[in-house]
Amino acid sequence: VQGTKLQYGVRVADFEKDPGEYETELIIVGSERHRQALINTLHDDFETDIKSRQPGRLIWGDYYIDCYINESDTTPTEYPTQTLNKINIYAPYPFWAQDFKISLAPSQVTEGEYLDYAYDYTYDYTAPVIGETTVKSDFPFDSEFEMVIFGPAVNPRITINNYSYVLYATITQNAYVVIDSRHNTVMMYNANGTKTNMFNFRNKTDSIFKKIPGGNLQITWDATFGVNLTIYRERSEPRVEVSG
Repeated sequence: VQGTKLQYGVRVADFEKDPGEYETELIIVGSERHRQALINTLHDDFETDIKSRQPGRLIWGDYYIDCYINESDTTPTEYPTQTLNKINIYAPYPFWAQDFKISLAPSQVTEGEYLDYAYDYTYDYTAPVIGETTVKSDFPFDSEFEMVIFGPAVNPRITINNYSYVLYATITQNAYVVIDSRHNTVMMYNANGTKTNMFNFRNKTDSIFKKIPGGNLQITWDATFGVNLTIYRERSEPRVEVSG
C-alpha cells in the first residue's frame, strides 16, 4: 500500500500487488517409462519458458494466469504406479483472467464471410443493428483489453460508453491492427506478412489504451470495418461459481 501516515491511520494513495507464488503437487500415474517420459517433457517445457523469458499459462476452469515453474522436486510415492512432483508457480503479473470476447461485423459483408478472417474467435457477439450494439456484462471493474481492427479501414474509430478509441491511419485490405492495452502497443500486421509499429498514429489527446469500463457496454462504429475485442476480466483469484 502506498499512502501518507496521519495521526490516526494513513491516507491511501494506491495499492501494490507482489508477484504471485503458489505451491502445488502433481501426481503422475502410469508405467515407470510413461512417468519418466512425461516428467522429462514437463521439465523441458518449464526450462524453455524460463530461458526464453516467455511465461506459460496455467488454466483453471474459465480463468488463466501467465506464470513460470521455477522450482520442481520429484519423489516416489507409496504406490508403485505413481510419482509425486512438487512445483512452485511464479506469476509476475498476479492476476487470473477470463477472456470476454466481442465481435463486430462490417456492413459490406455477411456474418459468415466475416467469420472467415484468419484472425478470429470460436464464438462471437455480433451487433444486431449495424454500427451500434449494447453488450450486457455483470463484470463491475475496468479491464485491460486487446482490440483487433480489420482492414480496409480509414481512421477507424470505436466508441465505447461515449469514449472513443481512434487510430489516424489507413489499414489496407487483408491487413489488421492489434491494440494491446496491457503492453501499450499498436501494431499493424500487413497482408505481405510484415509488421508496422503504429504507436505514433494513435489519438494522442485521449489514450487509446484506456481500460474498458465495467458493466454494460454501448458500442458504436461506422461499420465499414470489422472489430474483434477481447476484454481481460482480471481477478486476484478465480471467481467461485455458485451452484444450485
